[in-house]
Amino acid sequence: MVRQFLWPKGQGYRVLMVRLLCRGFLGMAWCLGLTGIVMAQSTEFYGNFDWEQRNSGALPTFYTAYSLGGGLHTAGWWIGGKSIQNRTFATESHWEASLFRWKHPRAFKTQANQEDPSSTYIPGLLNETFTLNFGWGTSYLWMEKGINHGLELRGTWSGGLAMGMFKPVYLQIRYPNEDPNTSKDQPFIEKAEAYNPEKHSSSNINRVSPWYKGLDTIRLVPGLYIKGGLSAEWGKHSRSPQWVELGVMAGLFPKPLPMMAWVENKPYLVSLYLSYQLGRRK
Repeated sequence: MVRQFLWPKGQGYRVLMVRLLCRGFLGMAWCLGLTGIVMAQSTEFYGNFDWEQRNSGALPTFYTAYSLGGGLHTAGWWIGGKSIQNRTFATESHWEASLFRWKHPRAFKTQANQEDPSSTYIPGLLNETFTLNFGWGTSYLWMEKGINHGLELRGTWSGGLAMGMFKPVYLQIRYPNEDPNTSKDQPFIEKAEAYNPEKHSSSNINRVSPWYKGLDTIRLVPGLYIKGGLSAEWGKHSRSPQWVELGVMAGLFPKPLPMMAWVENKPYLVSLYLSYQLGRRK
């Protein structure tokens, strides 16, 4: 009985064993075949597809490119450009420069004189804030497009030096005219002064001074920035690409940034950005 249990006799059992062995071999062959197909497709993507694009003139072996553009972010606007060099079929490196304009979240316009629409200013705003960024970055291909059409997605990041620039806000301040020869016809005079919330209020503010006032007294604060996001490229011509990029930019500085009075200023800036860029590959 034990012998029959360990190795039962009969044709039915032998047929069953043959069928199981055949199915096992077929399963192994299917797995090996599927693996071969995946490897072949991968090789085709990184080999033949690249070869076809290079030979069609759509993608040279090594190429350089540049892009110019700008857009909006959650605290203002920005403009910038990149110089791009491909490293492999799926990766690019780039040098970039960009200028960001920052608005404080508590900065709101008001009128010093409710009867004069031109008497607007922003209470508490000490400096108009910009950051000039210079950095290096790279991008990685996530989804490729066809030779002459389609959509290409890339993950991109960069970082480098962020130079904070702070231009003092100048206002037209009203003072009594103390000149006896002209005070009768002109009881008040205006002077352009850097905004001082301890001295200036709606009682003596007339309006904002011309924007160029204060350009000679810009203060610089060096820091660092990092930026990352997702870019989408489209267009029929790979040599004249267009990009839309969505991401996050953050800047860090050694001391709080003098943007507003009456609030706690922070040593960092963070925003979401959206950009549109035009480029050219060589």
